Amino acid sequence: MWNDNETDEDLIDCGHLVTAVSNIVDSKNLLPCSIGIFGDWGSGKSSLMRMIENKYSAKPDILVIKFNGWLFEGYEDAKIVLMSKIVDAIVSERTLSEKAISFAAKLLRNIDVIKAGGQLVKYGIGFAAGGPVGMAAVSALDIAKKASEADYTKLLKENKSKLKEDDVKNNIQSFHENFSNLLSETDLDKVLICIDDLDRCSPPTVIGTLEAIKLFLFTKKTAFIIGADERLIKHAVKTRFPEISGDNAEVGRDYLEKLIQFPIRIPPLNATELTNYANLLFAQLHTDEGEFGIAREEILKEKRNKGFDFLFDMKCAGDFLNTVNDELSEALLMCGQIVPVLSVGLNGNPRQCKRFLNTLLLRKGMADSIGIDLKKTVLAKLMLLEYFKPETFRNFYEMQANNQGAIQILDQLEEKNEEQNSNVSQKSKPELEIYQKDKWLINWFKLEPALSGIDLSPYFYFSRDHLSVVSSTAQRLSPEASVVVQKLFSNSKAERNVTLGKLGDLAPADITAVFALITERFRQEEDHSGDLSYMELMFDYASKRSEVKSELITLLGTYPEKGLPAKAATLVARTFKQTEFQDPAIKLLKKWEKSTSNTKLIPFAQKAIKDLNK
Repeated sequence: MWNDNETDEDLIDCGHLVTAVSNIVDSKNLLPCSIGIFGDWGSGKSSLMRMIENKYSAKPDILVIKFNGWLFEGYEDAKIVLMSKIVDAIVSERTLSEKAISFAAKLLRNIDVIKAGGQLVKYGIGFAAGGPVGMAAVSALDIAKKASEADYTKLLKENKSKLKEDDVKNNIQSFHENFSNLLSETDLDKVLICIDDLDRCSPPTVIGTLEAIKLFLFTKKTAFIIGADERLIKHAVKTRFPEISGDNAEVGRDYLEKLIQFPIRIPPLNATELTNYANLLFAQLHTDEGEFGIAREEILKEKRNKGFDFLFDMKCAGDFLNTVNDELSEALLMCGQIVPVLSVGLNGNPRQCKRFLNTLLLRKGMADSIGIDLKKTVLAKLMLLEYFKPETFRNFYEMQANNQGAIQILDQLEEKNEEQNSNVSQKSKPELEIYQKDKWLINWFKLEPALSGIDLSPYFYFSRDHLSVVSSTAQRLSPEASVVVQKLFSNSKAERNVTLGKLGDLAPADITAVFALITERFRQEEDHSGDLSYMELMFDYASKRSEVKSELITLLGTYPEKGLPAKAATLVARTFKQTEFQDPAIKLLKKWEKSTSNTKLIPFAQKAIKDLNK
């Protein structure tokens, strides 16, 4: 398997993005500057930033400072932490003259005044009381050693009686001057500050960090590189300043555009690019480290020479690798089948793709450990269903559990002869009709290998963790989808409705994952009758996103009628009227009108049938 951390090994060919950043940083006339590395969660922002950091870290006249605001969440005001971190790095990494030490001491005094809001707090003690002990200890120790002649304590006490609230504002100008003077007294050509994971932070931390950046933006020799999902930053801005009038997106956009001078966006990978990425991951796994490093360079070089349609796959793997063993061959063939489907569902997200493949290998490894041979291609095909159609996956689980690992309905669903498809048994036809109307499922049934005739019980056995969707699905949510879930699960009907109207930006995998969490809440809910019930939300969500309609009707077909309120029938008619699922909805309602466990449902089901037949 592969670790889920950032890497400096380029597998998605982002060298041109590194060059774009370097061209800005290397142009002295563009400094000071702020560069935004924008992209979705898992798109490769942290890896790109690491490549940039490595490019400059070895240069003696450039100081690279790495900052992750998420690590300091809840410890200290983000503005103070970032300012202190930058000063700390310069003090600890450079040999300072007496004059430079004096400027450093003044900077620490500036920070204390800003921190205390006009009340002096001794830097070492004040920061240690509120911030991470390790950082504070290093800062205080370095200053104590290097500022012996510039008595910082004495400096703090000077003119104490003259300080007023306005000193905080005055300190900003003073900070600029002292920081600029400090850099002038060092041998640094520039300072490169790399800020990552800002989109993981709470709104106050996001704003505090951005405000600290503004303090430095007019200081010579500085370049800030900020990695974040700009949509979440914009959301944090609006959350932090709700009093500002205007649309949420406009307020956040205007704030960010004023702060970020050079936005660089990492686009989602297309199907070919994601297939190349997945194939490179497996080549890395099954090839000697030294050989893979050389092969990777050659593969990326070939891609640039042949154009964007170049595909590293089984056909050409031997041109770059000395040996292509059976395991790698099987993996490359599998990726060619499943990754194009995965690409659309995951919106070309490298991290999501890696996590999918890691889960596949984890299950394969567990099976191997007890002598069960799971075929990767079969496992991968079932996992696609598990990720993108969890209700159908759950239904198939029940079918195979009651039939010795076989899903008989697959004989018809995977049959490519349409005439034979029409000659299905009356017993199977209702489910067949649902599945044959879902475009995603139609394509999934066509994927190789065919699953009919295979004992699928061991494959479902090692998928049991995902049959309880709460933990597994929540882990797959992007940060943006997590915000959507939070709003949909709020106690405000208005907020729910607004959020339901803004689902268009979510990737298909997120759409499915959010719906899975809603259905799980629906199953746990004791009373489905309220306007804020999860049943109501489930239908509203399906009305907005047609791709989950087959999942909804599959769920309703297996859900105990006794637990449904009468209005469920009305919601069925409203949701499925004049859609491709209208006929399956009518069949479901006809089943409900014969219910013996919920007689209150019967008249509403009858009325709903009439509404659908109009």
